[in-house]
Amino acid sequence: MPTSFIEVTWIFLIYAFLGWCVEVAYAALETKIFVNRGFLNGPVCPVYGCGILVVIVTLTPLKDNFLFLFVGSFFLTSTIEFITGFLLEKLFHNQWWDYSEENFNICGYVCLKFSILWGLGCTLVMDVIHPTIYNVIKIVPKLPRVIILIILCLIFFVDFGVTVAGILKFNQHLKLMDEIAEKLMAISNEIGENIYEGVTSTMEKKDEWKETMDIKATEFKEKSEGFSENIKSVMAGRREEFTENLSHMRSAVSEKKGILLEKKESLKDKKTIFVEKMDERAKLQKEYNRLMESESFCMNRLTKAFPKMKHSIYQDTFLKWKIYRKKRK
Repeated sequence: MPTSFIEVTWIFLIYAFLGWCVEVAYAALETKIFVNRGFLNGPVCPVYGCGILVVIVTLTPLKDNFLFLFVGSFFLTSTIEFITGFLLEKLFHNQWWDYSEENFNICGYVCLKFSILWGLGCTLVMDVIHPTIYNVIKIVPKLPRVIILIILCLIFFVDFGVTVAGILKFNQHLKLMDEIAEKLMAISNEIGENIYEGVTSTMEKKDEWKETMDIKATEFKEKSEGFSENIKSVMAGRREEFTENLSHMRSAVSEKKGILLEKKESLKDKKTIFVEKMDERAKLQKEYNRLMESESFCMNRLTKAFPKMKHSIYQDTFLKWKIYRKKRK
């Protein structure tokens, strides 16, 4: 049982490191490659240090009873893992690990399989590993022990600050990408609607013009035929009627011509808007591609460390980013 803050801190750091070693070994067995499985850049997994420290402080009086020690470790470590996963998601909008595919899981944060492994692992630590580690901590002289601890703590907090800053920056990165994607979609929809309206309106006017001209042509033909059949007998009366019909036809043509000119101006304005929208779309697409291609060492490492990581706000954009990064490799 630790008796001072220095011993508590040493125990936390040692088991955070050993936990990192376990995670790396487990990942190596699964993937056949080295993967830094820690939340931080350094070789530590804080959740292991915190979990085992709580077990040591809480369950040392029960360490001679295997059943109580296992059950206590099972529930304590599962609770810590659940709270850690929940808080990390609420703070950074990322679910770092996901046990949803495992049987008997709770919100994907904990599952029966790994809770049992936690229980067995902590039981082994309490009975076999911790006594030796605690003796080593006690043997090291106080001054070097404190100096080394201060150095390690400084490294730990700097690493923590850098990691948090990297995650927050990447979340802002995803937010910008998501906003640009929404604008691109809105512009594309607007351009599509304008093209559809323009084509539809033009076809309607074309059909209307054709129909009007066909009617006028038929009327003119009928009048002309009647005029030809009896040109001498009805020359005087037909001439006035013919002139009137021709005038009406010219008036209709002039009216339709005016409508077509107005339509032409309208199309010219829409063309200008279309060009502006296409320019805006090109700029947004260029910025989106720049954001997609920009490097993020922190998130590149974390997505390798936590391959099942999910984003609670920008999951679609996050998945596109992960797929793009995978294709570039």
